[in-house]
Amino acid sequence: MREANIKLILFSSFLGAIREGVRAIAYDYYDDLISIYGYMSRDPDGEDYDVIDFAITEVMASCPQFSRQKIELVKTEESVGKLDPHKGWIFVRYEPV
Repeated sequence: MREANIKLILFSSFLGAIREGVRAIAYDYYDDLISIYGYMSRDPDGEDYDVIDFAITEVMASCPQFSRQKIELVKTEESVGKLDPHKGWIFVRYEPV
Protein backbone atom coordinates (compact mmCIF):
# COMPACT_ATOMS: atom_id res chain seq x y z
CA MET A 1 0.00 0.00 0.00
CA ARG A 2 1.26 3.49 -0.83
CA GLU A 3 2.40 5.87 1.90
CA ALA A 4 -0.28 8.41 0.96
CA ASN A 5 -3.02 5.81 1.47
CA ILE A 6 -1.60 4.80 4.85
CA LYS A 7 -1.54 8.45 5.94
CA LEU A 8 -5.19 8.95 4.95
CA ILE A 9 -6.19 5.84 6.88
CA LEU A 10 -4.20 6.97 9.94
CA PHE A 11 -5.67 10.48 9.90
CA SER A 12 -9.25 9.25 9.54
CA SER A 13 -8.81 6.52 12.18
CA PHE A 14 -7.51 9.02 14.73
CA LEU A 15 -10.32 11.56 14.25
CA GLY A 16 -11.93 11.89 17.66
CA ALA A 17 -9.21 9.78 19.30
CA ILE A 18 -7.14 12.62 20.74
CA ARG A 19 -7.66 12.96 24.48
CA GLU A 20 -6.88 15.90 26.70
CA GLY A 21 -3.21 16.01 27.59
CA VAL A 22 -1.97 14.67 24.25
CA ARG A 23 0.64 16.99 22.76
CA ALA A 24 1.56 15.02 19.63
CA ILE A 25 1.12 11.63 18.01
CA ALA A 26 3.63 10.15 15.56
CA TYR A 27 3.53 6.95 13.54
CA ASP A 28 5.99 4.48 12.10
CA TYR A 29 5.71 1.14 10.36
CA TYR A 30 7.95 -1.63 9.20
CA ASP A 31 6.92 -4.88 7.53
CA ASP A 32 3.83 -6.05 9.48
CA LEU A 33 4.27 -3.71 12.51
CA ILE A 34 2.46 -0.38 12.97
CA SER A 35 3.80 1.79 15.80
CA ILE A 36 2.17 4.79 17.44
CA TYR A 37 4.14 7.18 19.63
CA GLY A 38 2.15 9.52 21.85
CA TYR A 39 3.78 12.49 23.56
CA MET A 40 1.79 13.59 26.59
CA SER A 41 1.74 16.58 28.92
CA ARG A 42 0.73 14.24 31.76
CA ASP A 43 1.30 10.63 32.74
CA PRO A 44 -0.58 8.32 30.35
CA ASP A 45 -3.35 6.18 31.81
CA GLY A 46 -5.19 3.05 30.76
CA GLU A 47 -7.86 4.97 28.87
CA ASP A 48 -5.17 6.62 26.74
CA TYR A 49 -3.95 3.19 25.66
CA ASP A 50 -7.52 2.00 25.03
CA VAL A 51 -8.35 4.97 22.78
CA ILE A 52 -5.13 4.55 20.76
CA ASP A 53 -5.68 0.79 20.55
CA PHE A 54 -9.17 1.36 19.14
CA ALA A 55 -7.77 3.72 16.47
CA ILE A 56 -5.00 1.25 15.56
CA THR A 57 -7.61 -1.50 15.22
CA GLU A 58 -9.31 0.63 12.57
CA VAL A 59 -5.98 1.12 10.80
CA MET A 60 -5.23 -2.60 10.85
CA ALA A 61 -8.70 -3.40 9.49
CA SER A 62 -8.01 -1.12 6.51
CA CYS A 63 -4.35 -2.17 6.07
CA PRO A 64 -4.18 -5.97 6.21
CA GLN A 65 -0.38 -5.91 5.85
CA PHE A 66 -0.21 -4.82 9.52
CA SER A 67 -0.66 -7.77 11.86
CA ARG A 68 1.20 -6.39 14.89
CA GLN A 69 0.99 -3.11 16.78
CA LYS A 70 3.09 -1.14 19.22
CA ILE A 71 1.86 1.75 21.37
CA GLU A 72 4.32 3.92 23.25
CA LEU A 73 2.98 6.83 25.30
CA VAL A 74 5.34 9.05 27.25
CA LYS A 75 5.08 12.17 29.34
CA THR A 76 7.47 14.84 28.08
CA GLU A 77 8.06 18.54 28.41
CA GLU A 78 10.40 18.74 25.37
CA SER A 79 9.29 21.22 22.74
CA VAL A 80 7.46 19.56 19.87
CA GLY A 81 10.27 20.58 17.52
CA LYS A 82 12.66 18.34 19.46
CA LEU A 83 10.39 15.28 19.55
CA ASP A 84 10.99 12.36 17.18
CA PRO A 85 8.35 12.40 14.40
CA HIS A 86 9.38 8.89 13.22
CA LYS A 87 7.75 8.58 9.75
CA GLY A 88 5.37 11.48 10.38
CA TRP A 89 2.88 13.25 12.61
CA ILE A 90 -0.76 12.28 12.95
CA PHE A 91 -1.47 15.11 15.38
CA VAL A 92 0.47 18.03 16.84
CA ARG A 93 -1.11 20.42 19.32
CA TYR A 94 -0.33 24.11 18.89
CA GLU A 95 1.94 25.31 21.68
CA PRO A 96 2.90 28.98 21.76
CA VAL A 97 6.58 29.64 22.25
